[in-house]
Amino acid sequence: MQLTDARKETFDHIELFDAPAMFTDLRIDRSTVPEGLFCYDVRGTGDDPGALYVIEPFVYVNHSGTIIGVEDYMLEKGQAKYIATHINFLGEEITLNEFCAKHGIEISEPKKGVLDSLRESREKAEKKPSIFKKDSAAQER
Repeated sequence: MQLTDARKETFDHIELFDAPAMFTDLRIDRSTVPEGLFCYDVRGTGDDPGALYVIEPFVYVNHSGTIIGVEDYMLEKGQAKYIATHINFLGEEITLNEFCAKHGIEISEPKKGVLDSLRESREKAEKKPSIFKKDSAAQER
């Protein structure tokens, strides 16, 4: 399952329950979402997996998108909130930085997460000298 960095994505600007939010049909890495914003996955229905039916903390099956917004719907694992008639697409695309500027949200550093940890581990491994390098003096003997 591929996760997308929210800081590099372009979203659809929406309102969810009359509050500003953004939508993408991709899966967003939660660690790239700044503090103060809330991220939910959208689940479709069995008949229409692409429908925007409910939001949940995380969706594996029938994932139809991800919403990032200013409202905390306080959903615990296993809980869902019906959104099908409460979502309004505003007809514009917007980046995370543009969204925050438009709605007066101060952007904080995102939480360190999966993508950052993997990147750091890879960088450390590339810098670390290999213990398997042959001693050039031993090779000459």
